Amino acid sequence: MKRANFKTIYVTVICLIITLLCGCNLFVTDKDKFYIDETIDDCLSGIDIEKAGKDIVIPAKVGDTTVSKIYLADPYYSQIDSLDVSHVEYLESFKLVLYAEKNKSKLKKLDFSKNKKLRLIVIGQTKALKNIKFNNKSESIFLKGTSVKKVDLKKLGNLDDFSYFDGPLEELDISNNPNLEEIWIKNANIKVLDVSKNPKLRIITVDEGTKIIGPTNAQIEYNKKTE
Repeated sequence: MKRANFKTIYVTVICLIITLLCGCNLFVTDKDKFYIDETIDDCLSGIDIEKAGKDIVIPAKVGDTTVSKIYLADPYYSQIDSLDVSHVEYLESFKLVLYAEKNKSKLKKLDFSKNKKLRLIVIGQTKALKNIKFNNKSESIFLKGTSVKKVDLKKLGNLDDFSYFDGPLEELDISNNPNLEEIWIKNANIKVLDVSKNPKLRIITVDEGTKIIGPTNAQIEYNKKTE
């Protein structure tokens, strides 16, 4: 009788342990945390923050899919505290757009230095974001509604276009970007822009009052700053 009772207790305890384990993240896979959009090749377009946590580490693969694009567009991702994309070896494009101008974003930095294949970077409405490290192969960069005051473009020899809207950017050195064709700066704090080393420039848009230095054949447009 005692042996039967012991067996019952043993089975009950095992069942309880299994139930507890199933309730934690030990059985949560990357496919549970990350969503791959089947309409866009190899694109990660969703993250379950409840399962992944607020300090996100994006894997190189989700299931059998090698991630080459990341497209996160929703105020929901304002909950993210940190975002690590260093493992995404084949990342070609990255888009993070939170939409709401007054979101409660906590993301302070992004590091793309290890993403050797990354060409396109689009970031919008991430007010807490102050620091970005770019990879050397970046060709197109779009930043809107960040708190980035300085950007380092010196190693981006392939940069084709650069856009910066609605933020405190104070200076911009594009002397090492000979392939730059378009530059768009609106509602920033840049006083001087030297374009003497950018022979391919076709379009320059800057705020009223910005002094442009150097000869250029580019079309120049001055933006009236808004508060």
